Amino acid sequence: MEIVISNAPFNRAAALSLRQATFVTERGIPRDVEFDDRDTPDRLYVVAYQRPELPVGTLRLEPQSTTEMRFGRVCTSQALRGQGIGSQVLQAGENWAKAHGFTSGLIDGELTAKSFYERCGYHVVGEPFEEDGAPVVTLKKTL
Repeated sequence: MEIVISNAPFNRAAALSLRQATFVTERGIPRDVEFDDRDTPDRLYVVAYQRPELPVGTLRLEPQSTTEMRFGRVCTSQALRGQGIGSQVLQAGENWAKAHGFTSGLIDGELTAKSFYERCGYHVVGEPFEEDGAPVVTLKKTL
């Protein structure tokens, strides 16, 4: 498994392709909702590759302040869920954020993924709300 953190065109394309398959095709989220104005050419993406040509997990790094990093659009290839790829991608993003001076991580995670994020050390802050047609909760972690 290789994990790449960059805004290089190949890495951005891999992240967006995986999100298309996961959120748009599989989950039915409209593409104009999934791909928003935060998907800019300078945005950094964390992508796990099973082979150089096969992206299997991704997330988007979204600084909220000089100390808080949002880990957005976290997903893993459907066929490979439950194999630890999501936690590896998240850990890589957290390590990058910590190395760049961020002290806390923030995730808006679907309620169905809440226990995954809690196992990764996040705790719920606030009440559930709806986002993109699904119940979501905000979770936070000290990095």
